[in-house]
Amino acid sequence: MKQTIVFFDIDGVIFDAQKFFTDFCEEFVQKNNLNKEEIFRLQNLYGEVKQEKGFFDPQAFLTRISIQYSVAKENLEKLWWDEQSFQKCLLIDENFLKQIQEKAIIGIFSKGEIYFQKKKIEKFNNIINSQDIYIFEDKIVKTNEVLLKYKDCKIYMVDDNKGVLESFKNADNTVFTVLVDRKKTEIATKNVDAVTENVLQISSLLTD
Repeated sequence: MKQTIVFFDIDGVIFDAQKFFTDFCEEFVQKNNLNKEEIFRLQNLYGEVKQEKGFFDPQAFLTRISIQYSVAKENLEKLWWDEQSFQKCLLIDENFLKQIQEKAIIGIFSKGEIYFQKKKIEKFNNIINSQDIYIFEDKIVKTNEVLLKYKDCKIYMVDDNKGVLESFKNADNTVFTVLVDRKKTEIATKNVDAVTENVLQISSLLTD
């Protein structure tokens, strides 16, 4: 019988990246006695960095804030990398992953800056094997590479991006694709086998 592996995206699936960024902006504005309208300026800086890099690079973002607001970089680093801030934004816990682990190997397939992405899932280092964690600046181009490594496994791909799921389905139509749609606006299609608003429901989709 084939082994099963479930690949989870990080942002929007097991980590609330939007909340993390919003919380940071609000705390930065408060600590520096700035007008709340500066949050929109920070959002623009975020967008600029992401557009230039093709993914979000926190170091580039913090450097720009430091220059624009004349704030010491070390103070920004302390605020950004605060452990509790990461913990508050997790959408899953160890119990959920242990339930999945009873049925499958747990993998990560994510896009972004490696250190930042790994920090988001640091709490689960004792559950997720490092050899099953894949983080790329452009993950879609790595689809075939990952599929080849797990060609003898039954693969589930869980993501909030339909483009990623379509990439896997087009490369191998036996991959079971799950779209996480917290806004409840999507339906299953030929490239999306299941849609869920809550990643915690994934366990019920796994079959023997």
